[in-house]
Amino acid sequence: MEVRLSKRMQAVADMVQEKRVVDIGCDHAFVSIYLAQKPDIERVIAMDVKTGPVDIAKANIAAYMLADKIDVRMSDGFDKLSVGEADAAVIAGMGGYLMIDILEAGKEHLENGINLVLQPQSDIPEVRRYLDSVGYIIEDEDMLIEDGKYYTIMRAVSRNEKTVEYTADDYNYGPILLKKMHTVLREYLVFSNEKNLTIVEKLRASGSDKSKDRVKQLLDEVDYSKNILDKYFQ
Repeated sequence: MEVRLSKRMQAVADMVQEKRVVDIGCDHAFVSIYLAQKPDIERVIAMDVKTGPVDIAKANIAAYMLADKIDVRMSDGFDKLSVGEADAAVIAGMGGYLMIDILEAGKEHLENGINLVLQPQSDIPEVRRYLDSVGYIIEDEDMLIEDGKYYTIMRAVSRNEKTVEYTADDYNYGPILLKKMHTVLREYLVFSNEKNLTIVEKLRASGSDKSKDRVKQLLDEVDYSKNILDKYFQ
């Protein structure tokens, strides 16, 4: 019985290339199960900080008869993972700053060169900046829309001797997404501009002096997005 993933989680799983994987914040462990069902995957460690998800993960893994291939641990971030025990870490479905906190707390794993597959729900530019600051480069990115929401997935690896200089555009919208001229990123930029302009109209109609700064901020965002569209998507 093969597990079926959502479009978002399938995109996350598709970024994994390694044979030994840790799934941090595994929730119900469906990504772990999907990976463990692949013949080239040797071992998966599924970890979550809460008792409920850990218990459900164990039950799901048992139902798929994969207890011999997936090790379930209650862990706050990387805490219960030994350095060198996994070649890649999957961290998906949480806020960007929480993700950064987890990576920073487990910095010894980054220093050991563990590869990363990340799907932050927010503060995506900050995640990219953090990765650059700790010597990681973004090797691949994908973007999709599911149930009306936009999601970004990235694969990052230790820079080693490679020299990469990221720009503000790269941090904000993704070096690989821009290079690919990703159609979903373009759709997102157009959507964001339309939404921001609608908000501007409502704020202007209110006639409030307090709204002037917000209007300027939104119009600046629209101008920047238009520049990105002109620069990368022509």
